[in-house]
Amino acid sequence: MARLLRWRDDPAAFVVLATIALEGGNPAKALSLLTKASGADGSDAWAGSVAGRALILLGRQDEARVVAARLAQLSIHDPHLLDTVGVLLVRTGQHAPAVPLFRRAAAADPGNGNIAYNLATTLQFIGDLAGAADAYRAVLAIDPESDRSRLALVQLEPASPATLDQLAARFGTVAQNADAALLVGHAAAKVAEDLGDPIGAMTWLDRAKAGKAQAARYDRTWAEALFTAAADSAARFADAARSATTTDAPDPLFVVGMPRSGTTLVDRIVSSHRQVVSAGELADFSLLLKRASGSPGPLVLDPTTLVSDPDATLLGTAYRKRTAGLAGGAARLVDKMPFNLFLVPHILRALPNARVVMLRRDPRDTVFANYRQLFATAYGYYDYAYDLENTAHWVAQFNILADRFADILTGPRYTEVSYEALIDAQEPESRRLIAFCGLDWDPTCLDFHVNPQPVTTASSVQVRATIHRGSVGRWRRYGDHASHVETALARNGIRIVVPPKQS
Repeated sequence: MARLLRWRDDPAAFVVLATIALEGGNPAKALSLLTKASGADGSDAWAGSVAGRALILLGRQDEARVVAARLAQLSIHDPHLLDTVGVLLVRTGQHAPAVPLFRRAAAADPGNGNIAYNLATTLQFIGDLAGAADAYRAVLAIDPESDRSRLALVQLEPASPATLDQLAARFGTVAQNADAALLVGHAAAKVAEDLGDPIGAMTWLDRAKAGKAQAARYDRTWAEALFTAAADSAARFADAARSATTTDAPDPLFVVGMPRSGTTLVDRIVSSHRQVVSAGELADFSLLLKRASGSPGPLVLDPTTLVSDPDATLLGTAYRKRTAGLAGGAARLVDKMPFNLFLVPHILRALPNARVVMLRRDPRDTVFANYRQLFATAYGYYDYAYDLENTAHWVAQFNILADRFADILTGPRYTEVSYEALIDAQEPESRRLIAFCGLDWDPTCLDFHVNPQPVTTASSVQVRATIHRGSVGRWRRYGDHASHVETALARNGIRIVVPPKQS
């Protein structure tokens, strides 16, 4: 440190200090220090990478995107910096430009499993599934304990009894490690399901999630307060939310709903239109609302934020500024963050030309689809998915809220789409979606499976295939678990009425 102080007029010294501040958990201080350096705008690899990481941590995604794009144009040789810039590109939605950086980093440091994993996941995002599978195998060759690569690989390879045996043996060695058991158990469940043993798959899931469920301690009271706050905001902002668009200038289309309910499918259909671009799952609106609300606490989504009444005009202006460069001249941008469902009244109020599509799916299928999915473990919002009954509770709360939204908000800028209807009537429902966006019909929307835009969600493999009914009524496969879910849904206010068969 004394040496750095002697070099206080050297810009590079401030990059060192900024790096220390960033690693110490103070991104604001890091950016402050970088004002005395050079290259933080992306013209220098080291300074720019520190600035980009700090901007992301501070929620300034729009600025981070610009810095990352500039860094991608530099001639960088250090594998660590190549990897860092690649991650910045991915974190700011620029997936294809990240691939060559990860490839160069992997070639320069072939024994680095983290770099190889970053390459593998990015290849999967952009649809190079064969290349992703090869890259995941490369990770496992470098690091045989990379259980996240095991889980990813079973999504891309044909299932086999030998693979299940290998996963069972691996599970035995990691069973006491809740995080590793979660990964390996989910992988085993996927293989068992693909081998035609859905009951065995549920047994694996129950074993996989047991440790995390105990640690997570899902709070039903807090969850109910969150959904109630969202419903209250709909009642307060109903007039503004139901209003028609004010001008021809479009705001984004927001695709919302429960995870694993068809949001990615709708995103792919709409973004296959020649005049539409998908921005993927953006956190921008929720971050801006949290900031504007002034609500305390670390959670971006919380009841206090949802019942706040910030200046809607300023909120909308800030969102447009942050996302202005993402459309690339397209007529409409898609923002597909499922949990923006809590923010729908605020979105419609702040963005008078925005439209919102709410996905609905059979609650029983939604419960099992969420329970079978391993979500990001760092986000407490997904704690419900470690326990089947808690998953049913969360899905029930969602359906109650969606019913409330349908009663209050349905109009020219808010509509529901049924996953089952979309599967059974692809073209009519797709045409309705495009008309709702205010666009003329484009037949390429029926070929969503060849859409080249990246997919970073859990559906990155499924949406590369044509539409099918394989996931409709899937809940029936799970025996006693299915009955348990129906009972849990009913206990939480959701009764599924089965229409009588037509004679």
